[in-house]
This record gives sequence, structure tokens and C-alpha cells, in this order.
Amino acid sequence: MNRTLVAPLRALLVLVALGAVVTQVLAPLLATEVATTYPEVRPIVLPYSVLAVLAVLLVEVALVAVWHLLTLVSRDTVFDRRAVRWVDVIVACAAGVTALSAGVFGHLVFGAQIGGPLVFFGFVGSLVGGAALTLLLAVMRGLLVSAAVNRRELEEVI
Repeated sequence: MNRTLVAPLRALLVLVALGAVVTQVLAPLLATEVATTYPEVRPIVLPYSVLAVLAVLLVEVALVAVWHLLTLVSRDTVFDRRAVRWVDVIVACAAGVTALSAGVFGHLVFGAQIGGPLVFFGFVGSLVGGAALTLLLAVMRGLLVSAAVNRRELEEVI
């Protein structure tokens, strides 16, 4: 990968990380505001705020893993076992965020019976979209493992 792309990618990762931190601070505040407007949701403000902060924390962990992958790319050592471990972290984070978001939307629709059709579509979208992303990342992990094996075999031949 072109090393001139690594620096802008890292700058964007920093911006996304800053946005994630702001989201972790603002999500509970926004939830409290919603609870003052709609008192019927007051009992779920605290647990949902905790889940939102946890979901964003998983995104931040994935960003750290991407940062480490960029380091491996810049050193031209991306076809290494360390890269697979970082990809495993990203896959786990994607699965975690999918489970959290689908769980929240599912609870809203089926448990608390709050919201209308858009909340149901949020449930379906988070479940299908998150599962698709997680499976895509798992397939990409498999490709990375295959490429690493092929590269090692080629290095032995050469």
C-alpha cells in the first residue's frame, strides 16, 4: 500500500475517534433530555445509555485495531499472524456492536413496545447490516490468512 495513504487514513481515524468520544459524552445527555420530554422512557434511559457507551467503546477498540493494521501495512508486514489477530479484534467488535444494536432495537419493538415501524426497520437493519458486515469481515480475514500462507510459500521458493 502506498505509504502516502497511511497518514491521511490515520488523520481520519483520529477524527472518527474524537467523534466517538463526543458521542460517548453526548449520548447519555441526549437520553436524559428525551426522558424529560417522554417520561414513559425514563426507566430505560440508564441501561440504554450504558449500552450506547459500550457500543461506541467497541468502535473505538476497532479503530485502535485498524491503526495497528495500518502500522503493519506501512512496514510491509501485513501478511503476518499479528495482522490476523487485529482483524479478529475488528470482527469481534463488529459482532458486539451488531448484538448490542439489534438487542436494543429488539427490546424496543418486542419488549417495551416503544416506537413504530421505523424502530422495527432499525431492528431489521441493524441485524441484517451488522451480520453482513461481520460476515464480510470474517471472509476478508480468511483471505488475509490465505494470502499470508501463499506469501510464506513464495518466500520459501524464492
